Amino acid sequence: MTMNTLDMNTANINNKIIVMTGATSGLGKVAACELAHKGAKVFVLCRNNDKGEMLQKEYHEQYQHGKGSIETIPCNLNSFSSIVAACKDLHSKVNKLDMIINNAGVMNFQFKETEDHIEETWQVNLLAPMLISHLLIDLLSTSESAKIIFTSSALHQGNINFQDLESRKKFTGYKAYRQSKLGIILQCRYLGQKLSQTNIGVYCQHPGLVRTSLGRDAGWFAKMIFLLMGKSPHEGCKTLLYLVEAQKDDLISGEYYADMKVSHSSKESQSLSVAAILFETVRSYLREYLTSSSLIFAKNEKSSQANA
Repeated sequence: MTMNTLDMNTANINNKIIVMTGATSGLGKVAACELAHKGAKVFVLCRNNDKGEMLQKEYHEQYQHGKGSIETIPCNLNSFSSIVAACKDLHSKVNKLDMIINNAGVMNFQFKETEDHIEETWQVNLLAPMLISHLLIDLLSTSESAKIIFTSSALHQGNINFQDLESRKKFTGYKAYRQSKLGIILQCRYLGQKLSQTNIGVYCQHPGLVRTSLGRDAGWFAKMIFLLMGKSPHEGCKTLLYLVEAQKDDLISGEYYADMKVSHSSKESQSLSVAAILFETVRSYLREYLTSSSLIFAKNEKSSQANA
């Protein structure tokens, strides 16, 4: 017996090819299974092989009449070289993508460094999705449904601290998380403008407070808040599924969505001048992995055009 699918009045995604991060637990897992159930071929980039196998097992058991498929590709967002290898692997499997869903995220309660010696929240939540989008954007170029979707958060208040982006002077998990999610909205807005003359739509979404493993390292009080006040993963993935399934003519590229509609975001998150500065900062972090032909990081792009 299959699980109930979400009743959404949106475009058919049968045969669409989607790559997704953050799909082995929580709302990401539900979204991946729903999309595969409706006919999409979903490639999941995941670090944990056991969780990847469990995702596929649950999909086959709970969505027995699913029309699509889920395939996992090893990928550790803590490692730029792992991301490069995963994207190279995906290039060998497909010659076209319809959507990139950057859903993975972490919230740490103590300072952690990645393999690349970067604070983990900053790398996983912002740098990794930008690198994945850069490395795979060429596969979107022939799709009429081409979309890049980022998961952000309503916890994006405050400013970007360009003097201490990795919170090395004084680390708090909340500040590191909210800064990374503010960065996602800024880069979404920047890319929405930069790619406006292409076939690619760019969107970010806030799922709401969801009962997920995001706060797994938190203390008992924070865990209780997630448990008692959080939405179910089925409720939490509705805006993400809406962005995947909606016609691009019904969406606004570069915008921030919550509850399946364009939503208010902070004043700082709407500054394209800050977004342009952050974009160049992201470029400097990723410079070793960039190519001049990228639609995202092309060297001849004039970031000043974004300083409106």
